[in-house]
Amino acid sequence: MVWKWWWMLTVTAIGVVAWGVPSEQQPLVTRIAFGSCANQSAPQPIWNAIISFDPQVFIWLGDNIYGDIRRPFKLFGKERTIGPWKNAPRFVPSTEQEMKSRYEKAKSNPGYSRLRENTKVIGTWDDHDYGLNDAGKEFSGKITNQRLLLDFLDEPEHSPRRKQDGVYASYTLGPMGRQIKVILLDTRYHRDPLRSDGTILGRSQWEWLEKELNDSPTAVTIIGSSIQVISNLSATTGPLFYMESWGRFPKERDRLFKLIADSKVVYRDGVFFISGDVHFGEITRYDCATGYPLYDVTSSGITQAVEKVVPPPLHFFVRFLAWLTPNTMRVTDQNCRYRHV
Repeated sequence: MVWKWWWMLTVTAIGVVAWGVPSEQQPLVTRIAFGSCANQSAPQPIWNAIISFDPQVFIWLGDNIYGDIRRPFKLFGKERTIGPWKNAPRFVPSTEQEMKSRYEKAKSNPGYSRLRENTKVIGTWDDHDYGLNDAGKEFSGKITNQRLLLDFLDEPEHSPRRKQDGVYASYTLGPMGRQIKVILLDTRYHRDPLRSDGTILGRSQWEWLEKELNDSPTAVTIIGSSIQVISNLSATTGPLFYMESWGRFPKERDRLFKLIADSKVVYRDGVFFISGDVHFGEITRYDCATGYPLYDVTSSGITQAVEKVVPPPLHFFVRFLAWLTPNTMRVTDQNCRYRHV
């Protein structure tokens, strides 16, 4: 049953119901789909299910393509990509032309092309479409790749996103009284190195986010982050392995929660997160940040899945380990009241 729900969350759709009178200029938005982690070279039959859901909006949450080059595991030889004697990087950046070609391949996918005909598409990026696995502000190709991402998203030439440092953006959807605010964060362009407990968003993006959260109230506020916000998975599985998440930057996560708690939107009980990155789907809950529970709905794996890291005969073993993974914030049933103090 757990894996049935995880499969359904590969691309998650949320219906939003609010009250008021619709206007002709701003149509009512009732169906929003979102997802992440789409290898442009892999089959993508899931677009058929998304199109059948008939969303008005689709949100990319990162790894919209896999633009960097992944070298094979090599334990021995001149170029060793794993092990304590590793002397070569496992991932290397692609050229601008290679990135552009991969975006073109993704955009021309028949299923995705049909979705774009009737659905507004917005989005942010994660590491592989940013240009390099696990990269942050140090990555030199970020300016060029920002332009390529915005071209992929059909961002207008006059858009502020083409002039700012980073791809963060916000959208207000729907008529007055039924408005939904979507805030998309950039967790790459300004991010300090992992294990630094430095910044994720950078000064300018933090200032922008505070203004967005204190702007005119909306019925629902969705904050999109390419990496998980609430999950404590990295903390509970280290040092065996770590996953990128806001939990790796505890000061930044505390700042984010405090900003939400102090903002106007908290009084509407209408803020939740959506995220991607991890190649599985789950819903996590945190009860200690604001006056109401915060939820993070992770939809990761348009083409990717955690079990793909091993041969098919061992898929069941990876699924079993994932089921046992000690994320104490994971929502497992409708009566879940897990807390993390």
